Amino acid sequence: MRVDAAQTERGGCGRPFYNPTVARALWSRPGNPTNAVSRALGIPRWRLRRAIHRIERAWGLGGRDRVTIWDDGSVTDENGAHLGNIFDEG
Repeated sequence: MRVDAAQTERGGCGRPFYNPTVARALWSRPGNPTNAVSRALGIPRWRLRRAIHRIERAWGLGGRDRVTIWDDGSVTDENGAHLGNIFDEG
């Protein structure tokens, strides 16, 4: 995801605020995403789970933390800060 100057950082943590102008939220709960989320992204569920765990671990988050998965693959925390992208996690 490209971040431009119009997007602001949250709390000085260095994570840009994600402004989903086109993207649609697929999942926004604690726990593992459903099969419908992996189908919407066009990837196997095991790959989705692996990517989410990698992204959460990189930011010190876990399964109880709420993240949002967007239909462009972006993942944000509950405050809207961009954490990563499912498709970047291989």
